[in-house]
Amino acid sequence: MIDVSHPYFDANLSWLSYNYRLLLEAEDDSVPPVERLRHLANYSYQIDEFFRVRIPLLVALREVSKDILDKLNLYPDTLIEHILETVENQLAKFDELLASGVVPALRDRDVHLYFKEPFKEPHLDFVQSFFVDKVFRHVQPVFLEGRRSAKITFFEADLLYLVLRLHRRGEPNDPLFAYVNIPVAELGRFIKLPKLDGKKFVAFLDDIVFSNLKMLFPGFEIQDCFALRVEREAELAIDDEFPTALAQRITRQLDKKNFTQPHHYFCETGMPDDMKAYLSDRLGIQVAEFYERGRYLYYQDFKSFPNGSNKLEYSLQKAVPHAELRPGESIFDALNRSDQLLHLPYHSIDPVVRFFNEAAVDPYVREIYVSLYKIHSHSFLVNSLISAARNGKRVVAFAELNPKFDIQENILWAKKMKDAGVKIVFSLPGLKVHAKIALIKRKIKKGWDRYAYLGTGGFYRMTSREFVDHALLTSHREITNELELLFGYLVTRDEPKKFKYLPFSSLMVSQFNMNKKIIDLIDREVKNSRSGLNAAVTVKINQLQDQSMIAKLYQAGQAGVTINIIVSDCCCLIPELPTISDNITVTRLVDRYVENSRIFYFYNRGKEEIFLSSGDWTFRNLHHRIDVGFPILDDYLRSQLLQVLRNYLADNQKLVKLDTYQNNHPVASESHKVRVQEANYRLTERIEHRTPGLFN
Repeated sequence: MIDVSHPYFDANLSWLSYNYRLLLEAEDDSVPPVERLRHLANYSYQIDEFFRVRIPLLVALREVSKDILDKLNLYPDTLIEHILETVENQLAKFDELLASGVVPALRDRDVHLYFKEPFKEPHLDFVQSFFVDKVFRHVQPVFLEGRRSAKITFFEADLLYLVLRLHRRGEPNDPLFAYVNIPVAELGRFIKLPKLDGKKFVAFLDDIVFSNLKMLFPGFEIQDCFALRVEREAELAIDDEFPTALAQRITRQLDKKNFTQPHHYFCETGMPDDMKAYLSDRLGIQVAEFYERGRYLYYQDFKSFPNGSNKLEYSLQKAVPHAELRPGESIFDALNRSDQLLHLPYHSIDPVVRFFNEAAVDPYVREIYVSLYKIHSHSFLVNSLISAARNGKRVVAFAELNPKFDIQENILWAKKMKDAGVKIVFSLPGLKVHAKIALIKRKIKKGWDRYAYLGTGGFYRMTSREFVDHALLTSHREITNELELLFGYLVTRDEPKKFKYLPFSSLMVSQFNMNKKIIDLIDREVKNSRSGLNAAVTVKINQLQDQSMIAKLYQAGQAGVTINIIVSDCCCLIPELPTISDNITVTRLVDRYVENSRIFYFYNRGKEEIFLSSGDWTFRNLHHRIDVGFPILDDYLRSQLLQVLRNYLADNQKLVKLDTYQNNHPVASESHKVRVQEANYRLTERIEHRTPGLFN
């Protein structure tokens, strides 16, 4: 039953509802087999991330006082039990989908993935040779015996291992335990084998190592063997989840009880209890910290499954050149004429590359500021910034040190940039810059020209062409002036509350004016509706969790405002509650590209306003991050985004409607089919030089 006095769906269960939507997409046999594998890979990533982030927090909340839990309307024991049951059911569906759906679909298209089966006789020599020539040098067989030491780390996080029980030949009553790593980083998870009868064959690297274990342990008999992986620990996100005073109370209570965060060891299904008991004793953990996960672990590696055939995945959508940002013209001259909007991954990222490359060599550019969020070794942006610094320009880059990312890689590339003269500003716990922004200052006779990049997604994701995002390139004076104010503040690395006077008007900046701005825009729609005028709000977002924003949407819906919410994953707003949210529709979209854009639409008496943003409506993003929302002021660009939103609302192929209990109900229709990602790609192809009425 829904508690109408607290009409907020639990974020944990909503996350699991999104995960189930991924399974539904993987179940769809109209989706090409390798694309189905990628959805399973995404599910695997999401469920592992869920256990890394959410379960430790819920376990911690078991230890806090009842008055806090009552205030949060949260009962961890019951919720954890519900979660584990839901996950168990989902994992069973995952295994069935993979074994009975996707693997046979691959074989129907002449690709044989060895899956829970021995190698065929003609492949045995290749498997052994491959192991000797390629694998042997990278494996490290280790016995789990000998002196215990707190300094010994048996299993490194996020790596795959095989754990063995074995005995010396002729001594079956004296078992030993050992482990060996699976060198995925060096060789990849999937290995192509020679063709047989015209069919392609692919094997897990795990199975190749497993089939050659006797070579690693000569003189021993192997009794049994099971896969194991340790999940990297995440910091308890108490400060990000709760208001400051409540977070401090929770932290004090946990400290008083000497709370220790649980570990997560994922093991192959069927690992014997005595093996778990032995490992728990050696590792100093609880047996309950082992979670069984099927025959193979870390299925997110399916993302890199080898593919050599168009019939196994979606046909290629070539990146569309931007109609008004063609090569050969200065990008700054183009922006002086008008703002420009990129629809990614449909548009080519060439204009963004040129934006930074041109800034790096333009003799009139003096300063460059950019928020990288994550530094990636393959990023075009890193090289541009290094070039700019070596050309004598002042370059300031903001980067995030997040355990979720590869911190060592971030530090390595940060050092390279610093050595070139780039000033690197790493985030602080209370000052994490999630905004995707850049500012270029160019000296002219009359002063300064400023050019800005504002996006909904990170630079490091652009080259993969896997995410749906939007990016604005502009020289608009108010926007660029306010962006310079923001960068000026960020360099101080001080608390936002000390700079509340900063006059942000065009931009929405979280921890400054974003909350108030959004609420004011919704209140305006409420006022219009109560005056008998049409009023509407559409929010296209990844996550909607912040209860104050949800309460405001409830209020607007009750006032007659038509509200459409399009989410990618979590949504704590409960639709279709009588008298509370019966004027609010919530849909969720999963398709070939990962939806990452955030679009906020307000009808405004027919003078429609659209904002893009880098941040979701979560407590974390609104109160503990620096995110930036920005208006689309150009009429032509606004008309593009209006059509983008219409396509989202019209989708009847990949969209599902969420009910009161977060069930995913397909809205599929066979008449006048609309698939939004296809429609928006075609829209991007049709965009020409400001053609009047193109989107009418």
